[in-house]
Amino acid sequence: MLAKEKIPVLEICNMVDATSVPQEVLVFELDMFLQSHQNMVFPHRHSFYQVLFIESGVGFHIIDFKKFEVRKNIVYFLTPGQVHEWQFSPGTKGLLINFTEAFFSLYLSNFHYLKNFPFFLANGSHVVLDIQSVEHKIKPLLQDIRDEYFHQPVKNLNMLRLLLMQLFEWMNRQIDATEETEMIKPGMHIMRKFDLLIEEHYTNKHLPKEYAAMLFITPNYLNELCVLHTGHSAGEHIRNRILLEAKRLLVNSSLSISEIAWSLHFENHSYFSRFFKKYCAVTPEDFRKQVA
Repeated sequence: MLAKEKIPVLEICNMVDATSVPQEVLVFELDMFLQSHQNMVFPHRHSFYQVLFIESGVGFHIIDFKKFEVRKNIVYFLTPGQVHEWQFSPGTKGLLINFTEAFFSLYLSNFHYLKNFPFFLANGSHVVLDIQSVEHKIKPLLQDIRDEYFHQPVKNLNMLRLLLMQLFEWMNRQIDATEETEMIKPGMHIMRKFDLLIEEHYTNKHLPKEYAAMLFITPNYLNELCVLHTGHSAGEHIRNRILLEAKRLLVNSSLSISEIAWSLHFENHSYFSRFFKKYCAVTPEDFRKQVA
């Protein structure tokens, strides 16, 4: 793992020459990017969003401490703050798209646009998607993005926005299709709202009853929906997001355990340490040593 003081946070300007004009969207051919950024094959996080499409190659992509196998027709979605690492074979091909939140939110006057998609929720289960079944729709869009970015004399940012928005909508439609049987179950729309609320409030709201109140339902009903759709309780759903953030913060050794506990609204260092050990089987200090 990384033998540095902390996991670095890369800005979108780190992707290009330091003398370049700041940009809100950058597109790269993956094989060329890997050749020119060989020093970036280490655990890091971004301040921007990233979509990575794999056309060919093998290896692994580690996202928030989970290892995913690299294979053809896979799309990875990364949100700001996620810790990830590439372990790709030489010559892996694909398309890498980086963009800031402002690239969409300011244009649409909607600061929640990207968060409405389940693949841009850090606590979601759709950060890795197989496009095999919709390849005929997705690949032409990716080629249009290539053509607009690489082959037009002047890049039209509005065209890039529209193409990316089409890409997101098609990917979202694929998720809807695969979850069609789930939609028959009651409360699927509530579960999606629950996920959004967790992402917004997990640092200061830890109890199911707090989310149930915002959803205008009872805690018991929220718990029933969670068990129905995910197989675990509402409390575990919230807890998993808190633990994920705790792990992210622990890989940054510039923060003390007490500071991490405070940032996640735990009463004190001891309570946070007991909480973490109970569900991760190691203390925060030992987890930090393991990933250092």
